Amino acid sequence: MTVEIPIHDNFRDLTLVEYLGILWPERSHRALMKLFASGQVRSQGRPVGARRRVGELTDLALAGNLDGVPTIFPAGAESSSLSILHEDDRIVALSKPSGIPVVPDRSRALESVLGLLTRRELEARVGKPPGEFLRYRIVHRIDRLTSGLVLVAKTADVERALAEDFEHRRVKKEYLALLSGVVAPARFTVHCPVVPGRKGKMRAGSWPSPKARPSSQEALTEFDVLERFQGMTFVRARPVTGRTHQIRVHAWAAGHPLSIDPLYGSKARGEETPWVPGIERLTLHASRYELPESWDEPRSFECPLPEDFKAAVETLRKLSDGGAAGKGSASTEKNDECLKDE
Repeated sequence: MTVEIPIHDNFRDLTLVEYLGILWPERSHRALMKLFASGQVRSQGRPVGARRRVGELTDLALAGNLDGVPTIFPAGAESSSLSILHEDDRIVALSKPSGIPVVPDRSRALESVLGLLTRRELEARVGKPPGEFLRYRIVHRIDRLTSGLVLVAKTADVERALAEDFEHRRVKKEYLALLSGVVAPARFTVHCPVVPGRKGKMRAGSWPSPKARPSSQEALTEFDVLERFQGMTFVRARPVTGRTHQIRVHAWAAGHPLSIDPLYGSKARGEETPWVPGIERLTLHASRYELPESWDEPRSFECPLPEDFKAAVETLRKLSDGGAAGKGSASTEKNDECLKDE
């Protein structure tokens, strides 16, 4: 069985794997590459390479069908909706709820941001000319349990430019977090490496000397106190670098882990989790990204606090008698080598 694949002039400059990714956005890049490795993608009856350009070919076909190629959609999972904050021909800025991963995990048990956007694109293709087909492209991620802002590229050129800006720290990022304990300084900085630990956790490392700081391990987060409550502190966190679990690990290293954090909070150490009114998940929210001046407007995107997080802050404010700091302490010893008060 051979299935003819139409060639659309708008995509003649793309590689074949990029082109098939646009035609079949529900298939992962890895799955599509396997079609080329097995010789199923052909032109004039012969296998062709994934990096060939569409415009170089006069015909294109698939030997077999896609029935055995897995999709990014989870089996049996209930579909949900995403809140789109902004969309133009370059970028989609959306609000991700806590509990939804940005990309599918290995188990494919949960719906993902990419999966939901792909469903949205496939539904929109009814009556849409093929030249307007697109494939959403993930350029950065936030933890599954973190809520907040995610930026998704709509073209390969935007994907490359945006990924480079994130990699070279040209994107200014701001998060909001509830921390355990009453943080004394109005502003502090945590500067220490975030390195792999055990059982999927990261940990705060150290350098042998101030001069021995490889850029590949460097991690720096700036914290500003917004409000102090009884036993907790509401902060703004600005990660200058982008390491895995960076804010969570740096908050722990400062002696004030997130109020609710299954990996680095009280529960992870066998202690009782502090009661946080109105919220039962990771107390971290990606609130704002600002792209460099090289981008056209708009280049600043904001995501308001979800209702559960907002309710928790408002209740803590009332319980703390107008925001005055109550008695409270950190639930772990701070790493003084990493911490700098300002």
